[in-house]
This record gives sequence, C-alpha cells and structure tokens, in this order.
Amino acid sequence: MGDIEVLVDEEAFRATPPAQQRKLRDLSKRLRREPFLGDRVRRDRIQKTFRELPNLFRLELPGGWRALYTVASHPTAGSQVRIVWIGDHQRYDRLFGY
Repeated sequence: MGDIEVLVDEEAFRATPPAQQRKLRDLSKRLRREPFLGDRVRRDRIQKTFRELPNLFRLELPGGWRALYTVASHPTAGSQVRIVWIGDHQRYDRLFGY
C-alpha cells in the first residue's frame, strides 16, 4: 500500500481524555503502515449507523475505551483510514447491544 492517510474528527478527538489521545496518536502512526491492525467487526454485528461503510475495525484504547475505523481506497485520494467513533466501554457496549 502506498501513502495512507489517517483521518479523525477533530471534535471527537478533543473530547477524548489525554491517555486515549496519546494512544490514538501512536496507533495512527501504526495504521499508516498496517491499516488492518485492529480487530475486524463481523458484518452481522455492525449497527445501522455504520452499515454503509465497506468495513469496520475496532481498536482498544486505555481505560476500556474503543475506537472504530474503516479503511477505504479512492482512485484519486489514495487509501484512507477514517476513525469514525471513539467512546468509553459503556458507550461501546450500548452501541453493540452487549
């Protein structure tokens, strides 16, 4: 894979505690080299909010936090990793109905 851009919503990132922000920065460096680093979320577990995405992966963050991301390739823009959700374990469990 060529150059991979990692995108995250700035507002969601700022609302995340410092320990999770540090981990996300470290993981974004790794995601540029290994975009499929996270755990793949099975298609039947993906909630309506994220169904339009081509794929969904989960990253574990400190303190039980999680981040969800998708990997997409665009002919003109190249490959992108887009972090689409960041939240604590309780919100993650509610999101997936655990």
